[in-house]
Parts: sequence; C-alpha cells; structure tokens
Amino acid sequence: MDFSIHLGHSRMGTPLIWHQNSNAHLYVSGQSGRGKSYFLKHCIAQLPQQGVHCIVFDRAGDLNPFSEKRSAGTEPPFQSLNIRTQVGINPFRTLCLPNGQTERHYDTAARVAETIVSAASVRSDLQKIYLQNVLIECLEQCGAHFGFSDLSQQIQDRQSLARTMAPILLRLQELDSLLPHDSPAFHWDLARPGIAVLQFDSIPHLSAQIMVTQFLLFDLWSEKLSLGQGSCPVVVVLDECQHFRFTENSIFNRILREGRKYGVSGWFASQWIDHEQTVKALNQADLQAYFYPGHHQVNTLARRLAHGTQQVSDYKQLIYGLEIGEFLYMDSHGTPVINCVPRI
Repeated sequence: MDFSIHLGHSRMGTPLIWHQNSNAHLYVSGQSGRGKSYFLKHCIAQLPQQGVHCIVFDRAGDLNPFSEKRSAGTEPPFQSLNIRTQVGINPFRTLCLPNGQTERHYDTAARVAETIVSAASVRSDLQKIYLQNVLIECLEQCGAHFGFSDLSQQIQDRQSLARTMAPILLRLQELDSLLPHDSPAFHWDLARPGIAVLQFDSIPHLSAQIMVTQFLLFDLWSEKLSLGQGSCPVVVVLDECQHFRFTENSIFNRILREGRKYGVSGWFASQWIDHEQTVKALNQADLQAYFYPGHHQVNTLARRLAHGTQQVSDYKQLIYGLEIGEFLYMDSHGTPVINCVPRI
C-alpha cells in the first residue's frame, strides 16, 4: 500500500496529510452527525487516482462519495450495487488461505458456523458445535453445491436438534432469501482501480446485515489472496462497526492483523464502542480519528488517549472543544492534532 490522503487542515490552515505504505488502516469514531461519513467520503474519493480499488460496505446509506455534486475533477470508475439483487456469492465455497493453502471442510464449516452463531447472539458453544457438524456433513455429501435451505432441512429432520437450534434456524431462513443457492456468480473486479459501493438498503434486519457483511468480506479476502500482490491494493470501508465483534478469528481482526501483507486495508467507522476486545483490535489502526464522542464518553476517551499520564484534563478540554467537522488524532510523534474536514 502506498498512498497519501489529504485529511483537511489544522485550525491555523496548515494542510494535513496522512501518508501510508504499510499500516494503512483507519478507524473513525464519533457521535452521529459530527462529520464521520462526510470525512470518509472525502477520503474514499482520493483513492482510485492512486491505483487503489475501494469497496464500501454502505450499511447506513451514507457513504456513496458521489451522491452529491463534487468539484474535484473527473469521477473514477464507479459502481453502486444492491446487495440483494447484484452481489451473490456462495458462502460454502472453498476459500483461499495464506501461503497458497485452501480451506478444508472443517475450516469452511467453522467459518460459516462462527458467522451465523455470532449474528444469532447465541451464548451456547454447543449450538455452534452442532451447526458445525451439520455443515461438515453437508460439505462431505455435496461439496459446496447446497444452500441454506438444505442446511436448514438437515437440522429440521432431527427433532431434538431442531428444538435446540431454533434461534439458528431463524438466521438460516434469513440467509436463504438473501444468498440463495442459485445466485449468479459475483466478480469483485479487483484488477483495476475504482470504487464499488455495496448498498444494504434492501436488508432491513440488522442480524442479516451482519451475517451477509461477514460472508462477503471472507469472499473478498479470499479473492485478494488468490490474485496476490499483482492486483490493485484494496481498501475496505465498513461503517456502523459498533454492531460487530472483532473476535480473534473474525474477518475484521484478520484484515487488521494480516492485511498489510496482502495489500488490504480496513477503514472502520463507528459510534462509541465499549467492547474491550473490539477496542483493542481497532487500536491497531495507524490513524485513529476521534470526532466528538458524546458527553458521557469524553472522560473515557480522554483516558484512552492520555495512556495513563497526568494529561487527562488536557485531552478532555481538546475533546470538549471539537466542533462539527473536526476530529482529534495523534500524529507520528504522539502529538494531538485537530483536523478540520474540508468543505466540498
């Protein structure tokens, strides 16, 4: 990864640039309405001219960089895709792993089961094991040539299992309508720079959005690994990530931990996050941009930024002083900087 992003300018008018050739991960946090989406659109629009392919998971409908008139030059190759009708994948296909390896049935079953169980908010490890075992049976019998309806039927045919796995069966029904077995193959088109905005407007249920997002990210990750370093660098933009859990084996953590080796960067945006494991994962981002978080989170954010020093009160003053369209970040020397997002 080798690109530069014009972030905006300081309060004194000095241009502020973020240049990256290794850890190009970005985390943007702040209260709704403070300018996160506007800032991300400003950054996204700068990527294609630098040879980057950007894929935007626009779950809230706010991140289309060309939804409003812009004054900056000619628009790059751009497509806006409806998740329900234009982006079909097979979640059961064998995906590529690092070092030229591919998934085995156990790996595929574990990936799919983890994705479904996490979205179903199931606390029992047994349900995950049951689902994983049924998935392995389906994969051994049919390869990747089955759908969520077939998986659901396998469970319902066993009455005791069906009663135990009722919450998961509901999720399988959702997925059957969103990722049907006969979906046409989708091509990520990672060979050339551009912007693809994946629109989630037609998926109203949060749990379904969470599952589909993760299945798509795994598929995208596999496609990038199969193409190698010869393809375009890829930036994945994901908003509303306070709804996800960045667990050790999640695709989000994988991007943050290993993405730089394969030319993949993650740009994550959220409102306030308290989940300790998720916060720890997002702290791996090189640039962490904090818009005003809301009154109740100012103390916590100040303590995080001060790293246990005696400067908490100084950071509180900086955070309370943030206007709409301004964010606070730490530069490469560890100095706090306030950036003003350009008015376009």
